[in-house]
Amino acid sequence: MIWFKLAILVVTGIYIIYKDLKERIIPDKINGALFLIGVVFMVMEGNYLSAILGSLLLGSALFLLVIITKGFGMGDVKYLYASGMLLGLKWAGYGLTIGIILGGLGGLYMITVKKMDRKSFMAYGPYLVIGNWLALFLVM
Repeated sequence: MIWFKLAILVVTGIYIIYKDLKERIIPDKINGALFLIGVVFMVMEGNYLSAILGSLLLGSALFLLVIITKGFGMGDVKYLYASGMLLGLKWAGYGLTIGIILGGLGGLYMITVKKMDRKSFMAYGPYLVIGNWLALFLVM
């Protein structure tokens, strides 16, 4: 099952990265589809608690960060709700942690080379996607 989840995240992730970098949006249709696929996996695997907690806790935590810092967009929040449902609390949590670290390093690099300043927009979706990919590689 993990290979199938990874394949789904790679295909949708490539599209998310493209759209977020080009248009600064993560489409609701992609997030909705990922969420529904996560529900199907939850039922097939009997992984109810982890999937529901992964979606609610991680998505809500990022939503609070949006309210407090305005450092993320709502597409990022919806992606985290969806990936939390698909991967469960543990692996989506690893993905979020890796994504935030990668995003911070990417932002620091861009500030250092003067490509952006602290107030500039930075697409965070690509980092969250890559964080999920790397988290799943840890499983294999």
